[in-house]
Amino acid sequence: MTDGTKASRAYTHLVRRVETMRPHEMLPREVDLAAELGMSRTTLRQVLTTLAAAGSIYSVRGSGTFVSDAKIDKGTALFGFSEDMRARGMTPGSRLLHAGPELADGDVAERLGLRPGALVYRIERLRLADEVPMCVEDVRLPAELLPDLLTRDVSAGLYELLRSAYGIEVVVARQTIASSVATAQEADLLGIAVGAPVLNVRRVGQDARGRSVEWARSLYRGDRYEFSLTATRNGHR
Repeated sequence: MTDGTKASRAYTHLVRRVETMRPHEMLPREVDLAAELGMSRTTLRQVLTTLAAAGSIYSVRGSGTFVSDAKIDKGTALFGFSEDMRARGMTPGSRLLHAGPELADGDVAERLGLRPGALVYRIERLRLADEVPMCVEDVRLPAELLPDLLTRDVSAGLYELLRSAYGIEVVVARQTIASSVATAQEADLLGIAVGAPVLNVRRVGQDARGRSVEWARSLYRGDRYEFSLTATRNGHR
């Protein structure tokens, strides 16, 4: 049997196995899984990487591999602003407006699953596409998960930074979208008229372990940005 066939069968087996397990339940050690499935640990790691990319499992360094939270929607694509703009064929940019620590008030603490007064990082940025102002973004992130975050470059893609520096990936986001009009300050930043329509997007981002790692408010220009959503009925895609 070729490695490709073994990997395909192992993937199918593990998908079914994960479906029978509880969220955050630990899988057997790699050496035991490899022996059980009759494959090398190198091939097994490729299978586990595919499962992790699909949001089915996650790994904690030094602890093991675990089943992801069942509430994660694996069929939904999720992009940060920079990734989104590149996908649209535009060049993302950013201007840092503010970055600093603060204590979470009741609302922020509740959304991030923290105690009131917990330390968070607040990062405010003007996001650009092809050098045109597109969005004003105000983000809070739990400091306990991101040590020394403010010593890093937080002006560009935060999702990419969280992945590369902390091994944290936002895999699901709960979003609300509402229309509003630009204040004088918002209009000045976005290069639009006072009272022009804007899209107010609020988002809580979670990782595969079900931890809330981001609370964000983003204000998009209504004349330059649109959201495309796909609705399905009875499981059809």
